[in-house]
Amino acid sequence: MSKADTWADAALEQFRYVADPLADEAMARVLERKGKEEAYRIFDLLIRNIGMPTAQLPAEVQPLLEATPALPPFTSAGAVADAHRFFLDHGAKCLFLLYYKSLPLLYCMHKGTPVLARTSRLTNQDQSLRIFARRIAETGQFLIDVMTPGELSLRGRGIQSIQKVRLIHAAIRQFLLAEGWDEQRLGLPINQEDMAMTLMTFSVAVLDGLEQFGIHEPQPLQEAYLQTWKGIGYNLGVAEALLPDNVAEGRFLMNKILERQAAPSEEGRLLTRALVEFAQDVLRNEKLALAPETIIRYLVGRERAAMLGIEPGGGCLTAILPHAIQALFRLGERLEDKVDGPLDEVLAFLSRQTVKSMVGYFDTYKGRNFQIPQAMQEGWLRGEG
Repeated sequence: MSKADTWADAALEQFRYVADPLADEAMARVLERKGKEEAYRIFDLLIRNIGMPTAQLPAEVQPLLEATPALPPFTSAGAVADAHRFFLDHGAKCLFLLYYKSLPLLYCMHKGTPVLARTSRLTNQDQSLRIFARRIAETGQFLIDVMTPGELSLRGRGIQSIQKVRLIHAAIRQFLLAEGWDEQRLGLPINQEDMAMTLMTFSVAVLDGLEQFGIHEPQPLQEAYLQTWKGIGYNLGVAEALLPDNVAEGRFLMNKILERQAAPSEEGRLLTRALVEFAQDVLRNEKLALAPETIIRYLVGRERAAMLGIEPGGGCLTAILPHAIQALFRLGERLEDKVDGPLDEVLAFLSRQTVKSMVGYFDTYKGRNFQIPQAMQEGWLRGEG
């Protein structure tokens, strides 16, 4: 029997009331022994640093750090090496697909989006959409940290980024539950079903997005990418029962959760609007700024795009987009109908614009720039990724 056979609605519903015992116990110890003020200090320390501030963390969280210094034993070193090679080839495209396919799919999760919206408010009193844009950039930084060759080795930067995210999730659960979170309706904040869906959008959804743009990688390389994310998911606290054994199982799990959870929500529309503004304001590239709604609609489909407040194509966006991207597009309602050349050329062009604009994004909030290893930058910006 495959794992997919166990992913019935009733089982997945139960996972909405399961979180991450190891990380939750660590944050509970901090609250019990040192109080709420210290818990907020740790949370603030974690979100304001790109790197892991290990030396500044209290003893209460050390058991978690000591339990997860490397990927689990079931993760093949060969698979990790292949996944990192895949990312060196396609990293810019993966970042682009993260922003315009993975995140919109997460924003369709009507029971998961309240966590995403309230988390951003927790980290900053600013009421503008910029706070959501910062979360988008941080998600991209996490992807780069775990996909940089060598950084998933013992206590590498990727491992530390995973640990940091896991502690942030545990702190968020403590804070939201203390504020009167509607557990009966939504499940626990950042619960197992939501974490599994996030993992699938980082892995399977990216592979599917490449396929949509005509990039067909060999199946063994796709499996290596999924296996590496399976190891990352384990270290993030995802239950083994929700870690697929292959790409087909992962795609089944992602679609099953979407069938259960995809629906319109105020938070989902808000987060999507921030994503569109992120392209228009933060990326500061007129050609790309005109395209995000069309691209999201193409990548997630019309029905789910409508859930996010993205209406069917037409009007000025459809008319302007072909001229903005010039040789790559021609008039037509659907993205694939606008392309004169191969779709992978479109993705390569847009991905390079994304990477160029992301370098140097972070402001004084973190005090450091968006970190992309030099070797990756050189390859991606020359048009190789």
